[in-house]
Order: sequence, then C-alpha cells, then structure tokens
Amino acid sequence: MTLAARTYFQHLKAYVNGDYITHDGSGGKVVLTETYFRPEDVKPQVRKIELLLPGNGLAFKLDHDDFEISKKKSKPALFHFLDDNGKPWSKRCDFVIFYVNGRSFHADCIEFKSKGINAETIKSQLNAGVCWVKSVKKTIEHYTSDTRKIRARKFVFGTNENPDPFVDANRQLNADPSIRYYHFNEVNGASVAALHNTSVQEI
Repeated sequence: MTLAARTYFQHLKAYVNGDYITHDGSGGKVVLTETYFRPEDVKPQVRKIELLLPGNGLAFKLDHDDFEISKKKSKPALFHFLDDNGKPWSKRCDFVIFYVNGRSFHADCIEFKSKGINAETIKSQLNAGVCWVKSVKKTIEHYTSDTRKIRARKFVFGTNENPDPFVDANRQLNADPSIRYYHFNEVNGASVAALHNTSVQEI
C-alpha cells in the first residue's frame, strides 16, 4: 500500500512527537530558529531562516536548545527506549523538514554552522539525521503497511563567505559529496524545493 503524498503527510503529522516540531508549516513556510554565540557576545544571538514550502510541510528541530535552557525540561532521547549516552543514535542534525512537492514526499536534513566547515562533524550529524528519517519511516511502515518513498537530501547552511576550499564546482562538500553547502543569506526566504543538491537519497 502506498498513500498519496498529502495523505502520508497527515499520517506523519498525527504520529510524531510534537515536542520536536519547531514550525508547523503555517503560512506556507517553515521558520528555522537557532540560538548561538559569537566569540565577542555576552548574550546569545538568535538566527531565523525562513524557507517557503511548495505544499504541506513541517520542521523538526532535533538538536533542540529550548530543552537545554528550560529548567523544567531535559532534551529527551530521540528513541526513548534506547540509551542516548555516547551511542550512534544520540547524534543529531539541527533540523529536518518534511514536505509535499506535487506527488512526492521529501525530507531535507539541515545543519547550521556559525563557525567553520568541520566536515567530519557535519557528516556524522547529517548522516544521523537521515538515519532518524529512515527510522521514522520504518516505524510508520511497520504499523500501517504504507511503503511510500521519501526523497531525502542533506544540507549545511553556514557563515563561510569563501567555501571554495571545501566544496566542488556544484558546492557539494569535498569530504562528502552528498552534502550541499549554502550561505545563510542565500537561503533565507527561498523555496525549499528550489534548493539544489546533486545527491538525492530515496528511502
């Protein structure tokens, strides 16, 4: 059985833990927000990146700083029945956006980098994001028998003004050509469907 993309989205929205949803896609967009420090800062800065959606969508913040700054909440394990301490599944990318584009269903894993492009860290975090998407999909599939494919991509958004030493001609990372680099200024206000990545993984 394969549900239509819009129907699958409604199922996903009904099944997932809302604590991790950072934006519900209202207004035809998602807003990705992070708190970060620059070396000269006394107080944290807030960065907001707005991405337009081609259809239904929502954004998860897996590396959720709201949990860390709240005295009442601690960051829950991604899989509450597994021990997160130092395990591979404790790694997280910053954001995952699920969205419908025509008849297809997509998941974009995104890492924000306010400093340099540390390829090894970025690779492990984004690979963990894709693993999480696979796990969510498989869990839904086991319980509903739905086998819809998800088209997954990996991105890093950063502040590096001269990424040329780290990327190829298509601005894919040299260390991992499945990851596409964008400067924050390039993506803010853009359509998520218009972002380019030469690597798309079908899950």
